[in-house]
Amino acid sequence: MKIFGDTIFQKNLENNLEKMPFESKVDFSRIMEIFPLKKINIIGGFVRDSILQVLIDYDFPVNDLDVLVEDLEFENKTKEFSQKNRSRFGGLKFEYDNFSIDFFGLENIFYLKDNPNLEKNLENVLKGCDLTTSAIGYNLEENKFYSLGAIEDIYKKTININTHKYLKVAPTISRLILHADKLGFELSKNSLNYIKKNYSPEIDNEINDFLSYKKIGYLFEQVKDRIEDIVR
Repeated sequence: MKIFGDTIFQKNLENNLEKMPFESKVDFSRIMEIFPLKKINIIGGFVRDSILQVLIDYDFPVNDLDVLVEDLEFENKTKEFSQKNRSRFGGLKFEYDNFSIDFFGLENIFYLKDNPNLEKNLENVLKGCDLTTSAIGYNLEENKFYSLGAIEDIYKKTININTHKYLKVAPTISRLILHADKLGFELSKNSLNYIKKNYSPEIDNEINDFLSYKKIGYLFEQVKDRIEDIVR
């Protein structure tokens, strides 16, 4: 795993945090009252997109935030939060106008549950990401970035896949297509091969269900057309 500091990336990420809705900052502060900063990591798209805004004048809005709290007692220590904020996948979910935050602890990570012999830490959480461009984190105390192939592929403008047996086919294929389209990146050879090997029309309903859960069901035909271009 690559660990690095970059004051320009850091400043832009912090600026994006400042732009969060006031209500989200209140909820974030409640988490920081429970856990020390050294245990709080922003991971995934918020970090990646904050970097891309610097590198390629990336202009898509940063409208969701995933926060990993490195604490095995996350669920127990956050009992004070309302049941309505409990995510169906574990952890906490807060939704505001055009913004959302997901907080989760190490006990909520499916990849770690599926691999009980792995040490429960940020590096192994990033290993469980399906796309390398999502396998990036930022620690709030250290002000450092943690990358598992992400920063390299960001510079290459390539979407790669982290191949492991726990990948869920329909969500992974959907994310590959959507991320390549959103970022204007190329799909790598191993990403294209994954789609060709694993796609069949029988999973269309699963793809549609995934997109609907993400509230972007209207993109189904666009995703399907792109898949067909790849597999034909």
